[in-house]
Amino acid sequence: MKKLIFSALVATALFVSSCGKDDDNGGGSTSLNGDWYLYNIYNDPDGNGSRWTNPNSCAEKTYWSISDKKIKHEWYYSKGSECKHTPKYYDYTATNGVFDMTVADDSPNERKGGKTSIKYEIKGKELILRFKNIRQQDEIQVLRKKDVDYSHLDPLTGRWLMTKYVAGQQEALVKDGECLYGEIVAHSLGATLYLDYPENGQCNKTINNYKWVKEGSKYYDITDPTKKELWDINFSNNNRYMTFAIDTDNGHVVMHFTKVR
Repeated sequence: MKKLIFSALVATALFVSSCGKDDDNGGGSTSLNGDWYLYNIYNDPDGNGSRWTNPNSCAEKTYWSISDKKIKHEWYYSKGSECKHTPKYYDYTATNGVFDMTVADDSPNERKGGKTSIKYEIKGKELILRFKNIRQQDEIQVLRKKDVDYSHLDPLTGRWLMTKYVAGQQEALVKDGECLYGEIVAHSLGATLYLDYPENGQCNKTINNYKWVKEGSKYYDITDPTKKELWDINFSNNNRYMTFAIDTDNGHVVMHFTKVR
């Protein structure tokens, strides 16, 4: 991780300026049928590279309602200041981890009879969808059911906001309207670090993607499988608080995060 971001994060700059209908999956058996709400997304929203994100307040209303023979995609998206609802309904079959879907006759916003396929799996009680989006980009959507307990998932998964950055004996608090900002969106499939920091009078905005694995109680960056790197991560306050420490050319650095999702 340090090779990708922390060499640029200078302390002085900061302080001077396939499954069936039911899957047995470690978190218990989870029925495919029901309403699944959008939780995490991996895509390329602006042409600058794919990363993990959380849906905005409009998109998080999106859900997939699945019954034995029909999928209803209740899709919400932002258009200007409006939140548009564009439902699409499909007849489907599920075979070997693939939904084969045909636009249903009662679908209000799609060409009737149109066909598409989506790969899916249930893992840790989450429904994971993989498909080509409308821009023909590979996309992953992670969906969760309401009122389902997901506390069995790794504590790193979720959305974390940085509250404080400490380098040696100096510390900087994250404040609204200032450049210093950090966010981690993590899922078992990967993680993205968003980090803004001041340097030479500029506000540098960085986005870095990682693949990670947990072995025992330790976390490792395996983005480059030939250079497995230990992450110094510690949790407290019932896994709602996290510190991420690393040694850099400018000394020991600790980032403090609070879980918000």
